[in-house]
Amino acid sequence: MSVRVLSLPGWNGSGPEHWQSLWERLDARVIRVEQASWTEPSLEAWRTTVLTALATAEPTVLVGHSLGAALIPHLVEAKNIAGALLVAPPELSRGDLPKFIREFEREPAALPFPATVIASSDDPYASVEHSERFAKGLGARFENLGPKGHLNAESKLGTWPEGWELLRRLRAQAPFVMDPRLALDAVHIGRSELSDLLLFDEVRWPWFVLVPRRSGAEDQAHLTEGDRAQLNEESAALCAVLRDRFQTDKVNVGALGNVVRQLHVHHIGRTLADPAWPGPVWGHSQRQAATRPVHLGRSSLAFSDSRLSSRFDRLL
Repeated sequence: MSVRVLSLPGWNGSGPEHWQSLWERLDARVIRVEQASWTEPSLEAWRTTVLTALATAEPTVLVGHSLGAALIPHLVEAKNIAGALLVAPPELSRGDLPKFIREFEREPAALPFPATVIASSDDPYASVEHSERFAKGLGARFENLGPKGHLNAESKLGTWPEGWELLRRLRAQAPFVMDPRLALDAVHIGRSELSDLLLFDEVRWPWFVLVPRRSGAEDQAHLTEGDRAQLNEESAALCAVLRDRFQTDKVNVGALGNVVRQLHVHHIGRTLADPAWPGPVWGHSQRQAATRPVHLGRSSLAFSDSRLSSRFDRLL
């Protein structure tokens, strides 16, 4: 699920044990927007910094916590926001808050993108009733997680799988974007009804990658039953070609996703003579790329094989 996410912490930032910091470690496509001052927030300064980060055509989901959540309604002029997760937005009309915090208050108006507001029933900075009214004013979904404090590091949420799933659902509504890291070391050679077919630039093994074009998919459980069947069919066809055309002794198929979380399935042809046999190729040694740009033709890899040509078009 490679849709870019901008992480917007609140007043005083988010420390190393905060779920926002952990999410940034879970997925490099979750990127923190660093503000010049976390201790003395300025609406105009914070807003300008985030709008600068949004000044691309790339679809982006925003994840704000506390004052970072309150900032999101001030960003609606950006055209590429594909969704937003607003976690523990504070009640800014309270008289005990500093003036520079209260300036973030804005009369809620319907957001032009899908959004979810997440609240806690014992948040010291906002009542559930206020949070629900806030969500309704934004036209957003509302989730009450029960007594979990301010949903910060003190709430001991860890990586917060429940929140991550809510984020994944928002990313799933955005247009499909292939993780740019997949294209760094691979060449696009085909496209099926479901997947893009990549050739990994590694001279020692025939190594192909299927990437289902489904936003928000991290593993097969996030695909529909029909998509899972289609992916299995494409994978079986690719395995058959690897065995027949490259005389492999074994085809390794794997979807790891620890670095690139977007669902992608590796297909690697292995032989007894390859340098990593019988161990895995991952972590064996540095990649050995071709000494010149990879150029594939139908004849070079025999991709005229009907098992693939019937499923993948635009083969070079």
